[in-house]
Formats: sequence, C-alpha cells, structure tokens
Amino acid sequence: MDIFDIKPKKVLVVDDFANVRRSIKGQLMDLGITNVFEAHDADSAHRIVKETKFDLILCDYNLGKGRDGARLLEEWRSQSVLHQASIFVLITAETSREIVVSAMEFSPDDYLAKPFTMEVLANRLIRWFERRQVMLPIFVSLEKRDWPALAELSKHVIEEHPRYRAAAQKYFVEALIQQKQYTQAEHFLRGLVDKRFVSWAQASLHRIDFLQNKFETAELGLKEVLIKDPNLIEAYDLLATSLQALDKDDELQIWLEHGVARAPKNIERQRKLVEVAQKNLDFHRASQGLRDIVNMSSNTMHEHVGIFQEYIKNLQIEDQHTVSEQRKREISKEIASVSRRMNERYSSDPNSKLFSKALVVQKAKDPSSVANQKLLDELFAQTFELTEFINSDTGLFLCETFYRCDRENDGDELISKFKEKFKDNREVVRRLEELQAEPVSFESRKKAKQLNYQGIELYRQKQYAAAIPSFRNAMLLSPRHPGIILNLVQSTLLKMKAEGISKPEVDLCIECLDRLKYLPEDHSQFERFNKLKENLSKIQ
Repeated sequence: MDIFDIKPKKVLVVDDFANVRRSIKGQLMDLGITNVFEAHDADSAHRIVKETKFDLILCDYNLGKGRDGARLLEEWRSQSVLHQASIFVLITAETSREIVVSAMEFSPDDYLAKPFTMEVLANRLIRWFERRQVMLPIFVSLEKRDWPALAELSKHVIEEHPRYRAAAQKYFVEALIQQKQYTQAEHFLRGLVDKRFVSWAQASLHRIDFLQNKFETAELGLKEVLIKDPNLIEAYDLLATSLQALDKDDELQIWLEHGVARAPKNIERQRKLVEVAQKNLDFHRASQGLRDIVNMSSNTMHEHVGIFQEYIKNLQIEDQHTVSEQRKREISKEIASVSRRMNERYSSDPNSKLFSKALVVQKAKDPSSVANQKLLDELFAQTFELTEFINSDTGLFLCETFYRCDRENDGDELISKFKEKFKDNREVVRRLEELQAEPVSFESRKKAKQLNYQGIELYRQKQYAAAIPSFRNAMLLSPRHPGIILNLVQSTLLKMKAEGISKPEVDLCIECLDRLKYLPEDHSQFERFNKLKENLSKIQ
C-alpha cells in the first residue's frame, strides 16, 4: 500500500483550534486527500460521525470544555457509532506518562504527538491503513464474539503477517480463553515467555490461574509482573480480582491505588477503589475518589444525577466518622457545593429536587420542629406524586430521611411503594429491606452487628441467659432488625423452657415481635417470625 491508495479516503479532523484544523487539513490536501471534514468539539464531531462513515478520524485529546478525545472514543465504542473499518487516532501535545497511559487505555488505533511533519503523517497514514486492511476481519469477529473465527483469523495473521504478529497473538489468546481452552492458551503463552519476558503474556498466564481458581498463584505472579512492568495497567485489574477472591481488602485497596495513580482517567477503576475504600471504612479516600468521578464524568456518558447523590451520601458517612472539626467544616461546605452543582446541572430532574429537599430536612437542627414536620409532609406527598420518575438511589435516600426523623410509618409506606416499583431489581429490593430492618447510622449498625455476633456465640454454647443481654443491647442500637429481634425472642423462649415461664419475659417477647409487623411474607425471616409467634402463643 502507498499514499496513492489512500487518496480517496474520507477523513475527519477534530480539534478545538481552527488554525490546527486548517494545518492538518492542509497537510492532508497536500498529500492528495481532498475528502476532509472538520469538527471543532465533541458534540459537533458526534453529529458528523452519526451521519457519515469515515475511514480515518484524527482527534485531538484536549477539546476544550466537555468531553476530551479519549472520552469521545469511549462513547462511540459503547454506542457502536464507530464502524470497525474506521481508524481513530488521538493527536496531542501531552507527553506526561499519566495522560499517555490513560489515553491508550481507551484503545485508539494510534497516538500521534504534535507537532508532526507531513512526512511523518504520510508514513503513519500508510501504516494505519495497511494495518486496518490486515486486521479488519479480526476486529469484526471480535465484535461478533465469534471466538472460533477469531482464533483462526488471528492464527492466520500470526503466520502470514509478521509485522502484526504481536497484536494478533493477543487476540488468539483471548479467543482460546473465551472458549475455556486453557491448556492450549497456556501452551501458546509458555512458548512466548520461555524465550523472553513478555509482560502481557505473563499476565495472561496468571489470568488463566485465576480462572482455574488458583488465586494465590495468580496473586504472586501478577505482583512479579507489575514489579517488572508497572505500566501494564490490565495487570492491576487482574491482581485486584485475585485479591478480592482472597478477601484481602486492605491490600486490594493499595494495589488499586497504584493502578489509579498510573492511569487516573479510568472511571470504572476509580469506582472499584471507592467501593473497596468504603468496605475498609476509609470514607475519606472514598470521598476523594467520588469527587474525582464527579469531575471526570462531567459532560460524558458517565454523568448522571446518581453520582452526585452517591458523593453526598459518602460525605455524610465520613462526617459521622471523622473527629476533626476542620474536616467536618470542609465536608459541610463540600456537601453544599455538590448539591448546588447537582441542582444546576439537573434543574428539571425530580430526583435532584427531592434529594435536595430531603437533605435540608436531614440537616435541620430540630427534626421535630413544626417547620420540619411540614417539610416532611410536603416531601411525602411529592414522593408519591413523582414515584414513576424516582431512581433507586433517590428512593433509598427519601426512605432513610423519614426513618431518621422518626416517621417510621411513612418510611415503611415508601419502602412498600419502592419495592413494588423496583420489584424486578433484586439488588434494589434487598437494599430497601435492609434499610427497613436497620434504619440507623453506620456506626450503630456496626456496633449492633458486633453485639449480635457475641450473642450468637453464647447461644451456640446454649448459654441463653448470657446471650440475652447481648441481643438486647444490639436491639437498642438497631431496634427494627429482624435477625437481632428474633435472636432475642428465641433465646428468651429457650431460657423460659429451661427455667420456667416469666411474665416480664413473655411481655418482652410480645413487644419484640410487635416490632416486626412490617415484615412482608416474602422476607427471608418471615417463616421464622411466624414459628416463634406460634411458640409464644402456646405459653401465654
């Protein structure tokens, strides 16, 4: 292939500076490529690409306000806007390791540093189109997830096109792994790494270890790979899955931190770090991660009202855990700032409006005041009126607000409403049931859980009288939790069976079971609840 074969190609140049677009277009025209289009930002580029199929897109990394070039590529890939035959090249003057590594994670066809000469552009054009001509059947089979075809096509390129052998080897291994042909994949990879260290191949061997439940082997091997090649970003993700399988949450957070530091633009990895930090009770780090996610998501496919809400809720939890008065003041200002940004960005979204109103109610100095009760009445009516538009995060926050303000009946009614709305989403229903069972602070839940475990251990030793105080103290912290309440009732009934019936203890059991009137028939504890009610009725 030479430059004459490329002249009829259709090219799009995306850059926010008109003089840069003119310069690149001029170079292309001088090379004989006359079918050149221009776009000045991500939105205009998106409109053009939806209407026209391009052979080549030369896109600057920085596009001013809104999405950058890498995010634009991510969006087009996720929406299948970009044709497999199209070549996407990121152009930028950015040379920092973080930017380059982050940009390459989005898998552009190439990365071109500017300024560049016409000679450099001409050579790259030939290379890009020649590569696409050879690799296109592989990309098509990959998109179709046709793994047998991908294996055969990759093998053909490995044998017939040495220049593209390295890329084809990765696709060949992927095809074998997807077909669970682990022995064949391992044999092929061993053939590569036995000659010299090939980081992606070594990491792939440990991916196979993980898939075969050899978690410790995968963990140790991936750590060695990252020591030798700390820029192999996919190895951080593979190591993270191994550490997660081994329940090594503290170490998992450390390695995710390393991965995020190397490639800070990956939102999914940032989100994983946030989840692990929350699990490790490191709410300050989770707040930092959520702040980064909110900022990186701005004007991208990732932005939605829920990420603002998640950030605010995490800040609230961090506020409960921090003893620093300065940090508490910073959190208060940040909540106000994020809430304001959310309302400006989603001014017509009922989720933003209701969430903000609930936030005002929660922050009230006197929750029982007439003014606050009036706000709660309005919020309750508006929630019922707008139920069809409310997302799960907003729904949970609204229910939590009513429980916090001692409006349990309203909270229960909303729980029933949202359980019906989200009945096909088992995870949301589970979270609603957990909130209904334990509408208390994180710290109270944590302490109640510890006390409940103490009681269970004594119960297992048949020390029923000793177990009862643990369950009672746990219930003081979490007065609606079905497991704790039923543990207390069951221990009390067994104690009375051994020592004789006591009216105060019978009354305690009646009062406890009365707390579970809200329990629906499909709840996991409902059968146990009914059985204990029946046992209690026999001794009344």
